[in-house]
Amino acid sequence: MDSVYKLAMPDPQRAAIYEAPVVALVGTGERQSDVGLLSCSATGEVRYWDRVVFGLGGTDRFYTKDLELLDAADRCTQIKEVYPGLFIIATRKGSLYQVSLHNGEGATEVNARLLSKSSGARSGMLSRVSSLLGGGAYSSSAATAVGSGDALVSLAGGSRTEIRHSRELFVLSREKLFKWIVSRSQPEKFVYSLDLSHALGDCVAQKVGADAEIRSYDVAVARGGNICLLLGLQIPQRPAEVQMAIAVLHSDQISTAPDVLGLWLLDNIWAGPLSQEGAERPHLALPERGPAMYVVSRNAVVVSIVPTFGVAFEEAIFFRDDDFVLGISDRNKHSARSSQESPESCLTLSCFGAGVLSVSAHTGKIFSSSSLADSAHGGIGANYTTLDHDILPTGWPDSRTRVGEPSSIDSTERRFKNQIEQAVFFGMENSRNPLSFAISSQTNGIDTALENAVLRVSQSIVNNTSHFITDRLDLGAHLKERLYRAHSVMHFVSDNGLTEKLSLATRVQLCAHAEKLVAANALWEYQNDIWAKKLGPASQLLDNLVASFLESIGLQSKDPLRVFFKHHVASISEMLVFMHRNLGVLRKALESSESGIRDSQHIAYEANRIALVSLQSAFTFRFQNAHLYGTVSDSGSSDYLPDPRENETVLAENWTEHAAIIDLLLERLEGSYRLCRDISGHHCSAIYERIERTNLPNTEYVGDRKQQVLSVFDDAVSVSHLPSDDGSGAIGGDVHARLETDDPYNSSLALLYATINQMGPLANLCFRVFVDRIAFLHQTRPNEAASLSRRYEAVRPRYLLCLVPISRAPIAFRLAEEYRDLASLIMLVFTTDRANAAEHMRNYVGRFGKEFADTLFVYYERRQAWASLLYTQDGVFDEWLKQFIDERPVDGTDGPMSQIGWIHDVKMSDFAAAAAKLTRAGCDSDDVDQARTMLSLGKLAFAIVESQETTHSDTITKAHTRLEDALEMCEVQETLMRYFTVLIGEIKESSHEYIWRRRDDINDRKASLDVAMLTTTPECRHSYPALYIIYSELVRRIWNGSALGVEDLIDVLTFPDNTSSVGNQNNNDDADSTERYNQLVHDRCALAVDILSRASFNLPERTREAALRTIWRRVFLSDNWPALATSLRGNVPDSHLRTQLLNTRLYSTLKSCVAMRELAHPIWYVLPTDALVANDTDYLVHTRLGPQFSQEPSASAKWRPLSTATDAAMLRDYAGEDKRLRAAIDSGLSGYYDEVLRIVMDEINTDDGMAASYAESTQAFGEGSDTQSLGSNNVDNGNDDVAMDSD
Repeated sequence: MDSVYKLAMPDPQRAAIYEAPVVALVGTGERQSDVGLLSCSATGEVRYWDRVVFGLGGTDRFYTKDLELLDAADRCTQIKEVYPGLFIIATRKGSLYQVSLHNGEGATEVNARLLSKSSGARSGMLSRVSSLLGGGAYSSSAATAVGSGDALVSLAGGSRTEIRHSRELFVLSREKLFKWIVSRSQPEKFVYSLDLSHALGDCVAQKVGADAEIRSYDVAVARGGNICLLLGLQIPQRPAEVQMAIAVLHSDQISTAPDVLGLWLLDNIWAGPLSQEGAERPHLALPERGPAMYVVSRNAVVVSIVPTFGVAFEEAIFFRDDDFVLGISDRNKHSARSSQESPESCLTLSCFGAGVLSVSAHTGKIFSSSSLADSAHGGIGANYTTLDHDILPTGWPDSRTRVGEPSSIDSTERRFKNQIEQAVFFGMENSRNPLSFAISSQTNGIDTALENAVLRVSQSIVNNTSHFITDRLDLGAHLKERLYRAHSVMHFVSDNGLTEKLSLATRVQLCAHAEKLVAANALWEYQNDIWAKKLGPASQLLDNLVASFLESIGLQSKDPLRVFFKHHVASISEMLVFMHRNLGVLRKALESSESGIRDSQHIAYEANRIALVSLQSAFTFRFQNAHLYGTVSDSGSSDYLPDPRENETVLAENWTEHAAIIDLLLERLEGSYRLCRDISGHHCSAIYERIERTNLPNTEYVGDRKQQVLSVFDDAVSVSHLPSDDGSGAIGGDVHARLETDDPYNSSLALLYATINQMGPLANLCFRVFVDRIAFLHQTRPNEAASLSRRYEAVRPRYLLCLVPISRAPIAFRLAEEYRDLASLIMLVFTTDRANAAEHMRNYVGRFGKEFADTLFVYYERRQAWASLLYTQDGVFDEWLKQFIDERPVDGTDGPMSQIGWIHDVKMSDFAAAAAKLTRAGCDSDDVDQARTMLSLGKLAFAIVESQETTHSDTITKAHTRLEDALEMCEVQETLMRYFTVLIGEIKESSHEYIWRRRDDINDRKASLDVAMLTTTPECRHSYPALYIIYSELVRRIWNGSALGVEDLIDVLTFPDNTSSVGNQNNNDDADSTERYNQLVHDRCALAVDILSRASFNLPERTREAALRTIWRRVFLSDNWPALATSLRGNVPDSHLRTQLLNTRLYSTLKSCVAMRELAHPIWYVLPTDALVANDTDYLVHTRLGPQFSQEPSASAKWRPLSTATDAAMLRDYAGEDKRLRAAIDSGLSGYYDEVLRIVMDEINTDDGMAASYAESTQAFGEGSDTQSLGSNNVDNGNDDVAMDSD
């Protein structure tokens, strides 16, 4: 500041209340650089200093004039220059005074007169006469510019008129718009008065409603004579807000009232204090008469461009709370007389704190040729015309998939976008900036307008389409600036507390925009480094790839790298995928010579660098800024995964999550491993031998995704052959000491070392992309997520374990820990540091808890090494082991868990669980000896449970009962084995002691065939050949000690028709056993029913019914009913009938079932007519027997039948049984069955009656003589004898 002048205003003591004067700067001509100053006090005293810069002779030297206000209470409020040297001063009550600064000869002289609505020379004369007479007497209503009850608001100078030295003057009051013509040399002329509410009522009603209140704030005149009014529309529904609007009026005739061209609402809503007078009144400025408009309030400036038919551009600039606008000047730096219209418009502001500021609008940058509508008069219905928006690239996936391109931008969105651009490009670097960039959102939840705005700004930065980004020759600096601006978008949102107003998908996209710029920066630095080192042909890989990529999308350039990094950063992921899809062809074309093979290896190495440089830098940025972008979970983890507690869905696919990126990284990993193998084969034998001896899991899965995914624990893909790693990171004795400093282009060992060092980061990136994509697909396509998860589970252990032979086991450990691949972690421990495995396991159990323990249990289970776990002495670990065992499926095939788990239960003193496991193991066992042992141990465990508990639950009781039933089945089968042994011994006259235990396949087959033949008749073998084959096979299984199922055991018991008792010839000590064998043979059919009843709880209904019909059908067929019917024809006494029936197998079976085994009737009994096999043929042949005996068994099948029985043969045999049964029924079997059943029931009732009567007599005898105790005992003994005989 050079000089400060203090100019003496009129004495404030003359005013009743001090009010600041109105002041205007006066230009002194084009040839002089000085400036004058015109001021008018509130009471009407005018003072003029003609030169205040260079020619000021003293601050007390000025020209003065008193306006002599008509009303002493009135105050001067505005001053407006309408023509050079001609000013209008207005008062609060609407009086207008014309003040001229020069006389007719051009000399400086201040003259003033009151404007009157009366026209012609008479009004001028009256005015001058009034002035000469003191001015106070002239009080005609014509001297007031506005009517009574109205108040003046603003003045505006218009265009020139035909009258010499004249201008249009527009006066805006609260209710009306007035037009005058004023001149320095001619009298003023009042032209018209326009009622605003009447003229604008229809437009306002159409825009905001008929009940809106119209407030006038300012008036200005644009090019072509259009009158622009700044209005405020007060809507009753929103009393705290004022909707600003611009009304444009036009008149073809100078003397006629104008018509309304249009009313357009501004986007910005004023919620602060506004007034129609004083400092709170907003102003409308049109430098150079447009097209740029400036709406200036105390704390904000809104720049808008209103063409003839709509608001085409609008942007708001806000000031801080401690700064505000004091005054404005719309004089442009370009001369108004210039023949060419300047595209730049400038408004000068005088601010309280910031001083003098300028706001400029460059219309040439804002508009394109298609920005404005070319239709004529369409104005009232249109809000605004549509600008050319930033064209989003076709690259995938990007913000256009989230935002789209609407035909027009929402007003709130436009306001957000403008404010964000101001903050990002002008407000983030200078903390002393007087402008305020604070924004707020009143929307509950997600604000869609804010989302669209931030994405548009961010996308324009990524695509380099923003007008605020300056082009630079230094591309690196240019990329860094764009990255800074893109990152500033989220900083600005966060600083204003609006992060939660953006959805997770939007935040992910904002982060993705910045990530792409980070990757672009890293790639450009990578390429600059290569250029600086001037490496071989492979160093041009990125340049050539980018050129080919641009050509693939139809673009060609002499400098493709610069074009790509300037305008196509959004397509960086597409470029990487393009590299992946074309790299193999390039390498294959080179590998035609030895030098070409080296170039191919270098290209593979550089492709790894490109992938690592771009993706690693992007992920690093993502993790470092996870909190800023709100992509971090509440737990504090930096994993870029949506928090499952959030109810948001990420609909946009991130650029690093694309399936092609996964394929790229997998190919780079697999190719790098092959490259290490190829190079080490010629230059490093230590590495080569390790790689060759390594058997990695899921090798087939890499090339074919349909292959079955095998666990890393499976023996078929075991990595137990991995060589031990000392963890030092050295790669073998062939590598010299200064390997790390060697150039990969000059040394094959250096290339090997560099490629090995790339393997760990590549694996890390690959796993991260898998995790992110799976998380995304879980929300959108769950089926694809499951498929990708299976693929991830297959490739992750493969690329973890491939780090071991190249001496990068520590990296494998870190990655396995980070991605919680606990199975691979266990394999790494046991294959690289077995000596310290126990210590590692304790550490990992403490770190990962039960999850790691369960994985360790699976490892031991797969390797049949349960005994190692049973020796642990840790209570928590033992409890986890027990839970793991209890959760395993009953029919699991992973080791002897059910057979050994009970040992752990005993260790934990859980005998009930031990008994249940033992029972299950016994029932599931294929070996009779083992089953009997397990069931016996289970019985012992149940005995301990019963001894410890006074009351037993129903569950324990049922389990105990089922154990007893299973144990009895084992005893039955074991008895059958011994019976067959004794039978063969008698027939073959050889010792039968333990013949069945020898497990000699040839002799076993022969013995089983002997047993089958000895226990069946030739008629049976001839009538049922297929069933006989099945019976022989079942006998062979029994002979070999294999446990049979319930249905198979029933077949063994019921099919033979030639069972005979055996004697005790060679083993006198085994008389009880011989009796047991004979009893079983005699009672085998009733035993079969009994076994079925005990096992029925575990059988399907159809199976149970088919087995029951089979038993009774064969019981019925064991007697010759037609022969019996023939013998009973004629006159036969009842005794003979009874004798014949008592000799049948039916009688003995019914007697055993009803009397001895007490099987409920009629549940376990079948009538002859219901025992036909026709109802069960399909099940028996095709479901039960066919898969075992009529089909060729698999190579892994335990049993291969001696000969097969076709389905047709079995059907014929069952049809033969039905035929015989129908013949028996025709011979009266149904009647015989009823009679035999009555005989059995009568015998039971008779025995029960005798026992009851004898008990009554014994009780009476005891009551009659108390002294006959000895006799009573004798009677009891006799009763015992009777009861025994009865039994």
